[in-house]
Amino acid sequence: MVSLGVDIGGTGCKCVAFSDRGAQLALAYREYPNPPGKVNLDPVVLRDAVFAVIGQCAKALPGPKDVAAITVSSFGESFVPVGADGAPLTDILLYFANSESDEFDRFVEKTGPEKIMEITRVLPDASYSLAKMLAVKKPVWKYLFVAGYLCYCLSGQAVCDVSLACRSLLYDVKKRAWSGALLDASGVSRDQLPTVLPTGSIAGPILPEAAAALGLSGSVQIVIGSHDQIVNALGAGVSEPGEAVNITGTCECIEPLFQEMPGFDFIRQNFACVPYLDGRGYVTYAYNISGGAVVKWYRDTLAAHLRQQAEEASCSIYDILNRVCPKEPTSLIVLPYLQGMGGTPDVRTDAVGHIAGLTASTTLPDLYRGILEGLCFEMQYNLEKLAESGIVPGRLYACGGGARSDVWLQIKADVWNREILPVESEETGALGSAILGFSAVTGEKDRCALSKTFVRHRAVVHPDPARHACYQKQYELFKKLRKFSIEA
Repeated sequence: MVSLGVDIGGTGCKCVAFSDRGAQLALAYREYPNPPGKVNLDPVVLRDAVFAVIGQCAKALPGPKDVAAITVSSFGESFVPVGADGAPLTDILLYFANSESDEFDRFVEKTGPEKIMEITRVLPDASYSLAKMLAVKKPVWKYLFVAGYLCYCLSGQAVCDVSLACRSLLYDVKKRAWSGALLDASGVSRDQLPTVLPTGSIAGPILPEAAAALGLSGSVQIVIGSHDQIVNALGAGVSEPGEAVNITGTCECIEPLFQEMPGFDFIRQNFACVPYLDGRGYVTYAYNISGGAVVKWYRDTLAAHLRQQAEEASCSIYDILNRVCPKEPTSLIVLPYLQGMGGTPDVRTDAVGHIAGLTASTTLPDLYRGILEGLCFEMQYNLEKLAESGIVPGRLYACGGGARSDVWLQIKADVWNREILPVESEETGALGSAILGFSAVTGEKDRCALSKTFVRHRAVVHPDPARHACYQKQYELFKKLRKFSIEA
């Protein structure tokens, strides 16, 4: 039996095939032809890209007819408005687009921020789906969230899962239903929204025309996945309160699992509260939008001279940087806000980066390590704020591009004073989606238990007490500079 996990990102989409023994059998990836920073994505371009990677993955399998499920997960906040004929009405407005409007401001003022937070368990903000919905000026049959739109293209069913519904600003987290009060206040009708299913539910069998186009059996079940952060947690092995996953890509996120729903102080710091799988509690997303993007900036601007050396050695520039990186903490304090201070617990789009502690003896490798330290300090600040609400994750699982850097993993362990357990698979999002697919077609109810048969980890990275003591002093300086930056 084979399960295909589809992971839809903002710049490209991926399909990975897994056997029921956990082996990765095939992978396909395609970028969208969008220039960097463009906030609109043509739904037809997205659909064609997703169908292409599914078809490519299926073609690479020894027996494509062995595919039992296709599970689709995606980024949140965005959607495709479709007409009665199922055709898209507008482009997708991507999650990072500015969706501020007078209509949205009036909705918040009319309803009241406290009431919105009580119902949705998120801080009212124009980044969520509702603000984008209010900008659509055409008659809409359904607002299909991105994963749901692809499920619709594959199965003909208009559905979404709980975690993506939570990114809409219209979902009642306690009641697990669309909020009548918020729908009335917004002008969006219940009929215009998809049916909310538990994460990992079967939407329906694949449409005959889709099966024929992809070279698959008509018995394939289409499964609604989740917000990409949820499947990353599942694909990393998060199953018990007190565990967390650290996902390091362009953005960096720490996603802890906890038992009880926190109060408003938690929400006011932009921490969401999202139901996790199997009734095991809730997760939140503590994140910094300038995560791996800052490291990439260093690579492309200050380490571009290493490109030829990397090509000659058949390695990446990051491999060279990690080799020459100093072994001990630097005296630098880096505020890593090259894209503003966006995420949690503060949102300041006008924030800029700072480097303190430069001397004539500072080297480029010092600066590389200083950037990694600054990114870890920013996430330590998030961990400190989570602790104020009683959320104190112990061991952290690590995945994403940053998890491939032993240097960065050790700095994280030393700054956070926690064990870091890197995940062996580089495709945790697709793996988590595939696990949901296996569960859906086999009837296995405990997805977290099922994940233990699939997820593999590398050696634990332990914190060094001496370096942690050094970093505690550096972190106090970081907080002072951070505060000064916000208040300046």
